[in-house]
Formats: sequence, structure tokens, C-alpha cells
Amino acid sequence: MALVKFAPVGQYGLNKDLSTHELPLNIWTDVNNVRFLDGYAYQFFGYGEIYASPSVVPQYVLPVNISSARYWVYMSSAKSYAVTYTGGAVVHTDITHATPRTGTSNQWTYTLLSGLPVLNANDGKVPMYWDLVLANKFVDIPGFAARAQSCKSIRSYKNFLVALNVTIGGVNKPFLVKWSNPADPGAMPTSWDETNSAIEAGQTDLDGAETPIVDGLKLRDSFIIYTENSTHRMDYVGGNDIFSFRKIFGMSGILNKNCAVEFDGWHFVVTGSDIIIHDGQSSQSVLDKVFRRTFFQNLDVDYKSLVFAFKNPFLNEIYVAYPDIGATICNKAVVYNYVDKTVTLRDMPNISNANYGSISTDANGIWSADNDPWDSDLTYWNGPDYTPDTVKVMMASSAQKLYMLDASASNNGTAPVAYMERRGLSFDTPESIKLIKGIR
Repeated sequence: MALVKFAPVGQYGLNKDLSTHELPLNIWTDVNNVRFLDGYAYQFFGYGEIYASPSVVPQYVLPVNISSARYWVYMSSAKSYAVTYTGGAVVHTDITHATPRTGTSNQWTYTLLSGLPVLNANDGKVPMYWDLVLANKFVDIPGFAARAQSCKSIRSYKNFLVALNVTIGGVNKPFLVKWSNPADPGAMPTSWDETNSAIEAGQTDLDGAETPIVDGLKLRDSFIIYTENSTHRMDYVGGNDIFSFRKIFGMSGILNKNCAVEFDGWHFVVTGSDIIIHDGQSSQSVLDKVFRRTFFQNLDVDYKSLVFAFKNPFLNEIYVAYPDIGATICNKAVVYNYVDKTVTLRDMPNISNANYGSISTDANGIWSADNDPWDSDLTYWNGPDYTPDTVKVMMASSAQKLYMLDASASNNGTAPVAYMERRGLSFDTPESIKLIKGIR
């Protein structure tokens, strides 16, 4: 009896775009909730609730450190909170701006400048920041209101803040890039006055852009600006120009805000027709002839504005969360391992955002936060979870929960449904009929 070996079973992961009859033996034609890592296939670890129930339905989450204490800030449609464990108890502190921002799912953007969180809700109001003092609340970033009303996205680059797709005097300027003067260490920039030649604040229309600016993100020593169908590079040069700008890709932009992730000197980007990686000079697809056609066919086009990406660095993964057909919030994710170059799928708990960072050390492995049954729990008694507490992924769910990824064997107490399927096997001899008598 012939023995046919399938090894390594996790080498290639999932492929749903090519003919099943032409694929190598160890490529899978359908997968759900299975992780491909180091050549092997594992069921994904699940997720569990952490920090108790938030005070509002969270739309956006981000980590901050306050005097060595680990906090998470979460935003809702009208409120802002900071949460941590203090003395074994969960404490949610209201830090809402005096003029609350009316955010919606996947319209928030954030950046850190000198460790201070800066957030923008894209709601027609000035971006805001928090000084990390629990007695204080979010306030407007200084000097912005004197020169502009709002922007679509705000990010940091070096010690500047960069506002993209800006509205001034009630008029939207979709190609405008506006930057502050440099900030002093530990502080916000003091001015956005582009008319003051004594400072480095300025603004310019993005040369060569044909569609509105959507978002931007740092890449090594540059800042990359994404429009709907083009990609541009911004570099600090000093002098009278301050920054230089040039188009690097003319047919590839970004699908939504929060659809670009930096890893190892590359950007991972969800575009309007593909998912690519690039180094600021050249690009390549990571889904073409693997899952590209299937992904865009399964994406609910009425809610494509909800698609976002996030990184799970401990396991070398980048997630693209999306609503599949019929869903109104992100209930699935394409998972790309950027070391092994594999693709897989997993279920997500109706999330609107996710980020990675440090959790409170008091919360790591505590008995009260573990929802797995005694007879199936895989974690150590009163010990650490699967990933280090410094690189935990936190997810904001429409169930009014904050979930921690890879923190449980179950999905918050429910066993996940996981499977791998392979169709079209011919064992390299399609002309013959086989009788399978056993699988090991």
C-alpha cells in the first residue's frame, strides 16, 4: 500500500483563487480558524473579555503608559475612557472632551507624539489630545483651530503633526497636506501658521494626486500619504521647502483609513483591488493568485468602509478585518503571516477596531478573567497567557466588550469551529482511481 505524505501541512496555507486540481498536495482549499505557523497548522487560540464591560460601546482602542502604569483608551460615538487594573479592580476613567467628538466606526485615527495620544474623529471638529493626567480630559490640539477646522486624518512624523484632507473656512480641501511646527519634547506643537516664516509650519496640495487623500503612515525615515488610487512619499529636507513630495505609485492607493500597517520596514496596505506590501519604492501583492478575488467577492460592498488592518507582532501576523456578505460589522479576518508568507481566515467577534500594546500586569492570567471550562483550559493556573503582556491585541466589539486576542482556548467561553479542507486531490496521477483505506 502506497503512503502519501503531506508535509509540511502549513507551508502554503490557504488558496481559494486557483484551480483545486493544479495545487500542490499541502495547499488547503478552505480553512477557518486555523493558524499556519512555522510550517505547521494549529487551531487559533480564542479571545476573552478583559477590563470588565466598558462603560460605552467602544469604536476605537489604543494603549498608553502613564508613569509605568498600563492603560487602554477607548472611544465611543460620544465618550472617551481610560481603563486599567488598580489594586485588583478595573477602573474606567471618563476623559471625554468638553465638546464630545461624535465618532463613527473606522473614522477615528490616532497617533502618538512624545507619548501623548492625539485623536481625530473626522466629525468636523479640531483633533484633540490627552496629557495623560487622569484628572484631565481631552482638549483641542493647540493652534489648529486658528488655521483650520478639521481634517480627515492626523498622524505624527518626526516631531511634527501632519493633518491630511483638511477643511478650512467650511471648504474641504481634499488634496491638502498641512503640518505643524516641530513640537518640543513631551509637548504638543504650538502653531500651525503656514504664513509665519520664522517657524516650520506649512501646507501644500499633494502634487500628482487625482483622488482625495485618505490616510498616511510613517515608513522608516519617510511619511507615506495614501489617496484613493495613488501613493506618495513625504520626506523632511529642511530649508525653505521643509518637506519634499513625490508620487511613488500611480495606480495603487488605499481602501479606507486604518488600512495600512508598518512591519519590518514595509507597509502592508489594503487597496481598492488588492492587498500589497511595499518599501516606499516597489510593491508586490500578497493575495494575488491566492485569495484576492475571493476576498473582494466575499466583502459586503455596502459596508466596505469598515475594513481595517492591525498587527499581531508576537505571531508575525497582520489581520484584515472585514464584514462578509450580509454582515454590517467586521465578523471575519484575513490573516497574513509576513514571515511564513501564508494566508488563512478566522472569525472575529463583530469588531470595529483593534490595536496591540501592553496590558496591566494585574490582568495577566488572573482567575476571574478566564472564561474557559476547567477541563479544557490550556493556560497555567494564575500564570501567563499565550502571548507576552507587552504585545497583547485588544479588540473593540459592538457587544460592548473589550476582547483580548489569543487569550483563551475558547471564544469568550464558546468553542470555536475550526476546520481545514482540501478538494481536487489527484495524488499526482489524475488518470487513476484511488481507494483511500486510512488517514493518519
